[in-house]
Amino acid sequence: MLMDTIDATDSTFIPKKALGKFMHISDRPLKQSSDKPLLFFMGAGFCPYCATERWAIVRALNNFGSWQGLVETTSAGHDEKYLNIPTVDFSRAKYTSDYVDFIGRETADRNFEPQQELDEKDYEIIDAFNPDQVIPFLLIDGRFMQVGSGYSPQLLEGMDHAKVMTEIENPASSLSKAVKTETDNIVALICKSIAGRANVCHSEHIKKLTENI
Repeated sequence: MLMDTIDATDSTFIPKKALGKFMHISDRPLKQSSDKPLLFFMGAGFCPYCATERWAIVRALNNFGSWQGLVETTSAGHDEKYLNIPTVDFSRAKYTSDYVDFIGRETADRNFEPQQELDEKDYEIIDAFNPDQVIPFLLIDGRFMQVGSGYSPQLLEGMDHAKVMTEIENPASSLSKAVKTETDNIVALICKSIAGRANVCHSEHIKKLTENI
């Protein structure tokens, strides 16, 4: 259950750039009853930009907890600018963490068929922060938001999952640099939200990013 009714309106707060394409939109934290910061993602299986962003989300959240039930898939094979982008599906995944809560909603599958129905609490978040329901949408603690992906799906075109993993582990590759940058941005924003309590928040690089938010 979300704490109180969501109200993203704050006439005294002017949204500003945080890190990458993330915007600092509010100083009002958004938590569930666990009192942990909430990360909310909305995407769809057909969406190549959603497919791209999930790589960074998974890698970032690996620093704060563990995943179960992630299933490999690809984005749509037709009717999108970028096709068959390798990714994972959040619809059946479970994420466990002592630091943050994660909700991942996949509104349709790669064949454009409806997949997950949004519930009342999901719509509270979406109506407050993303009323046009643009995807991918990532909200961190009600304070930091990104609509769209942090890097281009073009970097993953023509690859399968194994190739993506190989490229990510190659620090000289363009994909590796893009995924690392987006991952680090998400990690730093989470660290900001949890006051640096996780081990990853103590690395010099992440501390430097967090200080600039």
